[in-house]
Amino acid sequence: STNPCQNAGTCTDEVNDYSCDCAAGYDGKNCSNDIDDCSTNPCQNAGTCTDEVNDYSCDCAAGYDGKNCSNDIDDCSTNPCQNGGTCSDLVNDYSCDCAAGYDGKNCSNDIDDCSTNPCQNAGTCTDEVNDYSCDCAAGYDGKNCSNDIDDCSTNPCQNGGTCADQVNDYSCDCAAGYDGKNCSNDIDDCSTNPCQN
Repeated sequence: STNPCQNAGTCTDEVNDYSCDCAAGYDGKNCSNDIDDCSTNPCQNAGTCTDEVNDYSCDCAAGYDGKNCSNDIDDCSTNPCQNGGTCSDLVNDYSCDCAAGYDGKNCSNDIDDCSTNPCQNAGTCTDEVNDYSCDCAAGYDGKNCSNDIDDCSTNPCQNGGTCADQVNDYSCDCAAGYDGKNCSNDIDDCSTNPCQN
C-alpha cells in the first residue's frame, strides 16, 4: 500500500482510517501543508519574512541585522567622527557632535577662523583650530592688530619737544632753538653771523 503521509510523515493504520505523524514544519491530514512560520510576523523593524520548512528567514531593512532584524547595526563602530568628534548611532546612519573648531559630516573640516578677516590694519591671518593668530603690520599689535602702538610712549622728543604719534613712527614739534628728529639738535644761532663790526 502507498503511504498517504507526505513530506516524510509517518503513517499509523487505524480502523478504516489512518493518521499521520508529520515531520517538523508540516501539518494537515496528509502532512501536505507547509506551516507558515511567518504567520507570527517574527521579522521586526520592517524586515520581510520568507517562509521555509520549519523555519523562516528575514530580509532586514537597511540598518538592521540578526535572525529577526532586531539588531540596530552600530554605525559608529568604525569610529567615523574625526578630530575628537562624538558619534551617535542612528538607524542606518550616524551623527557626529564635532569638537570646537570642526564641522562636516565626519568633523573632518577645520573651520576657517580667518574667513571673517579678523586681522585689521593689513595684518595677516593664520587659521588655527578654533582660533586664529594675526601677524600685525609694523606699528600695530593686539589680538586683531587693532592697537596702534604709541610710539611716543618712550618720550623720544627732547628739550621740551611735543610728540605726535603716527603709524610706526612719531614726529616732534620742537621748542624754539631746537630741531632734528628728536629735537636733540641745539640750533647754532651764530651760523648766520649776526654779530656785526
